[in-house]
Amino acid sequence: MKTSKNNINTGKLLDNYLYKNKISKASVAAAINKNRVSVQKYTENVSIQTGILIDICYALKYNFLRELANALPKDFDYAEVVDGEKVTNDNMQQTLIAQLQEENKVLKIQNELLLKIKT
Repeated sequence: MKTSKNNINTGKLLDNYLYKNKISKASVAAAINKNRVSVQKYTENVSIQTGILIDICYALKYNFLRELANALPKDFDYAEVVDGEKVTNDNMQQTLIAQLQEENKVLKIQNELLLKIKT
């Protein structure tokens, strides 16, 4: 299979995780209703189908998708989900600015009160 120069080797990612945590391929296979040979092939392939990777995430209670996302360049855009709604980086920054402006107002009022009390 021809892979992109930007590919992240998910098979190796999985294999390293299993090795480091002393988890057998047979136990993963049983948890995702596959045979051990299938899991062995997943670890040998450079790419794993997303649906299978999600099944493995649930079986191992480990977020491989986040690990993949962390391997991408930090300047890539993404949508964060807050209270069930997608929030883009730009929206998050605008929300943070609004929160900081409100906090600044409160601090100014507190500062003025302290100055009045002091004098």
